[in-house]
Amino acid sequence: MRRGLACIVGFCAALAACATQVSGVSTPAGSGQIPSGPIDLGAWRTSSQAASFREFQRSITNRYSVGLAISAVAADVRRSRFNCSDPPRDLADNRATPPVFVCRRTITEQGCTHTWQVHLFDNMNNRRLSRTRALYDRRCGSDGLLGGP
Repeated sequence: MRRGLACIVGFCAALAACATQVSGVSTPAGSGQIPSGPIDLGAWRTSSQAASFREFQRSITNRYSVGLAISAVAADVRRSRFNCSDPPRDLADNRATPPVFVCRRTITEQGCTHTWQVHLFDNMNNRRLSRTRALYDRRCGSDGLLGGP
């Protein structure tokens, strides 16, 4: 009886793991050419935090294609006034493949701090984009902030 119960519990756990969705990490789906204009940050002044995040994530996913040169993508992100650097040590120490660049932009307006991040991944060490992670956070007053205290 215990063995049957253990099998049922194991099956349910495996099924739940398959159904879990991770947001924020996406395979780039762009056209293969980087648009010439700045990165679209979305309607962050008027949208909810969740809507701003989804809009920014969609913008990044649609802008960059798998296989683009990491240097070209990082240069494009920098042109949109993001600061790009090596990933923080705690990201690099995880077992998962860390991003090769973490690019961050912060705007403070009307008592709120808005932070966007773009993580660029190169899983094959060939200096080609394999995936992106787009993040957005908003802090007003004493709220917490992405990557901050």
